[in-house]
Parts: sequence; C-alpha cells; structure tokens
Amino acid sequence: MFIILLVAGKKGKSLSDNVFLTWMVILLLNVSTFIVISRLGYPASYSLRMLVEFSEASVFIHGPLFLLYTLSLTTSAFKIKFRHILHFVPFAACMIILLSAISNINGASDTTRQVLTIVKMISLLVYTIAVIILLQRHRYKVEDIFSNTESKYLDWLRFLAWGIVMLWVTFSGGLLLYNFSFIHIPEYGSAAGNIALCAFIFLISYFGVKQEAVFNFVRKESITVLREDITLKTNELLSEVPRTEEITPVLYKDKYKHSSLTKEKSFELFEALKLFILKKKPYQDSELTLYSLAKQFEIHPNHLSQLINQSCNQNFFDFVNEHRVNDVKEILLANQYRNLSLLGIAFEAGFNSKASFNRAFKKFTGMTPSEFKRKSNVNGEK
Repeated sequence: MFIILLVAGKKGKSLSDNVFLTWMVILLLNVSTFIVISRLGYPASYSLRMLVEFSEASVFIHGPLFLLYTLSLTTSAFKIKFRHILHFVPFAACMIILLSAISNINGASDTTRQVLTIVKMISLLVYTIAVIILLQRHRYKVEDIFSNTESKYLDWLRFLAWGIVMLWVTFSGGLLLYNFSFIHIPEYGSAAGNIALCAFIFLISYFGVKQEAVFNFVRKESITVLREDITLKTNELLSEVPRTEEITPVLYKDKYKHSSLTKEKSFELFEALKLFILKKKPYQDSELTLYSLAKQFEIHPNHLSQLINQSCNQNFFDFVNEHRVNDVKEILLANQYRNLSLLGIAFEAGFNSKASFNRAFKKFTGMTPSEFKRKSNVNGEK
C-alpha cells in the first residue's frame, strides 16, 4: 500500500509508472487473499470469494503486465494498443469459469482448478521467457544508442525475471506436492510460494519506484535526408587529410542495401566524421548518445549508425568508448594531468564510472589502466 501511494503521488508519471502501479494493485489484492485463505480457507462470504477467485485468475495478468512494463521501459514512445489488450483474454476466460462456480459452497471442482493451475503456470513461464529474450535484444539496442550503458541495461529487470522463474518453481513444487502427495502444505499448497512472492514484491518495489524509461528523451529526427551543406562541410574537412581507398566492401551489411547512402557518400561522410571527432571531441560528454552526436554532426541518426557500423564494424557504444580510451592513453603517454588520478582522467575523457572505464580500457588495450600507466611510466623513464 505504501508503494502504491508513493507511485500514485509521483508527478509526471510515465506509462511505465502506470503499468507498475497497476501491477502493485494486483499484487496487493493477491497478498490480501493470502490472509483470507490462511484464516478462513475458502470463505463463505460472496465478496471474499470474489477476491479469492480474482486472485486465482490474476496469474494470467502478471505475465502480460510484466511484458508491458518491460516494453514501456525499453521501447521509445511505447503506447498500449489493442493487440496488447488481447494478452488479457485468458484472464477474462479464467475469471468467467471461476465466477460461474461461486454459487457452489465449495467453489470450482478440484479437476477444474488443477487444469487452470497448469495453464496459468505455463502462461507465466512463457511470458517470463519472452521478457528475458526481450531484455537480451534491448542490451544490443542500448549499445547502438548510448555511450554509457550501465544504468540502461536494466539488469535488475533480468534479475526479477529469473526471480519469477524461481517463484514459478516454488509455486509449482508446492501445488504438485499438495495435489499429488500426502504432504500437507498450508494455503492449498501455496504457503511457500506466497512467502516468496512477498519477497519479490519488496524487490520489484525497491527498483521500480525510481526506474525511468530508458529511451525517455526526445529524438531529434527532423533531418530525414542529407542536406547539401553537409557535402560542402565534408569537402572542407577532407581537404585537410589525405584521401584513402574506399571502405572495404566486406564491411557493407545486407541490412543497409536499401539505404539512401551510397558507398561513395558513406566514405566521404565517415572521413568527415573522423575529423569532427578529432577536433570537437564530443565523446568527452558522458551523456553522449547517437541522437545528440547526429544533431551535432547534422546527419540523420540512422545514417550515423550506418556509417559507424559499416566503416568500423562497431556499434555506437564501442565506437565512442574506443575514442575515450585513446584519449586516456594519449594523456598517460604524454604524462599530462599529473594532478589527476586515473579515474579523474577517465571522467575527463567521458567515462562516468570506474567499472565502465576499466572494462572498456581492458577491451581495447588488453591491459588494465594501472598496468598501462605503469608500463608507460617505465618507457618514459627509459
């Protein structure tokens, strides 16, 4: 209830906040049902029976809500459409079946409940696996757009997905033992699962209250085609460096075969991009994204992504962080910024955490920053 009030009072709630709020309300009803079942068993009161049956059917809601919550966090400008509502049809069907049995003092038959339980658990598992796959795809997408990704991967959501799998195992084990063995487990075999669900609620609340949509920024996509003045700027920049052969054809991807950028235009723009990076050092902005760089370079984000992918065979994340690592290397080799620590130098180059700096430096140099600094100092003394 506290989490519900906290999120409900949040100013400027996003779609992800509203989905999260709905999920919390459903979980509150579930927890209320735990109390009813543990004290009364299957209640005689019609209103309490409604609560119990809704809680039973709500397993069909948790999977779709988890999926919608993940989509709202990982998809730019995500909106709930009619096809998303169809995910809740199994819940409606289950609710109709259970409500039709409310007039019976014993509720639905054991066979009906067993069949529904099996279908519910399969549904929850399928949705959870779908979320895990979605988060894996999101990981790749994040690296195509952001230069610092640690808070964008949503690893906590992946952790929660695996937590739901563990909940699934706990609930399934309890229900199987209750229905097909002589072991008596309280709350119709759900006691252990209910306790685990309460722990899950604390975890999702801790992370979910402060989580914002990953792509919660305005895309500057007003430039839909290359403008003529870009060609002029490119020519000016190219005059300062020697021309090389065209980009290796093997780097051209099939997915770009319908792009409006020709190989020749791609070559020119990438040469201009290299000079722009060298002169302006935009990578020193720790919040640099594909869209902000595209705006500075005056090119459509899709074209910028194509240039980097084709010409360097890298995603945006690696492209930017390799430049940051090279910046740090130059400073260390020149023995500059002696008043700054390694981490201070890394922050100056655009990194926003020690972990991301160490990981990137190791990836592009094969050694840790400390090892490189020590080696550069030894070579300098010689």
